[in-house]
Amino acid sequence: MNFTEYLFDKDVISDIIHERKKGLVTNRGFSNLLAFGLGVIAERLSKDRLRYRDYGPYWWALKDVINANGYSLGDQSDPLIKQAYHGDSDIETLIMADEFRTEYLKSQMIHSNQFMLDGESGEFWTLFDIDMETPEQK
Repeated sequence: MNFTEYLFDKDVISDIIHERKKGLVTNRGFSNLLAFGLGVIAERLSKDRLRYRDYGPYWWALKDVINANGYSLGDQSDPLIKQAYHGDSDIETLIMADEFRTEYLKSQMIHSNQFMLDGESGEFWTLFDIDMETPEQK
């Protein structure tokens, strides 16, 4: 599969990171965008675990970042997709996943999990994470 869709320009992502850090300092008085962003995502997922689908192909790399930063969302992964859809740093991955989510929510129904990652093949890829699909054990 040739991954051609939902890829972001690194310079655009860098600009977004810079702007969001500035906004965080101005509005909240701190600049740890990664911790803040992961906290927001964790809160979203605690309300509806299936909202992991909002992050589409960026989910697998984002899940690794989330797990590496003190959360525990399980071990299932998709190495091929994760390799194609990730940033050069945790913060880049977070912002790319968030930018994907923003675009996704403009055009897709909530909980949709099929994405065309190769614009030439016309085939859809299905996001399915058993760790998130099953109810959280209390």
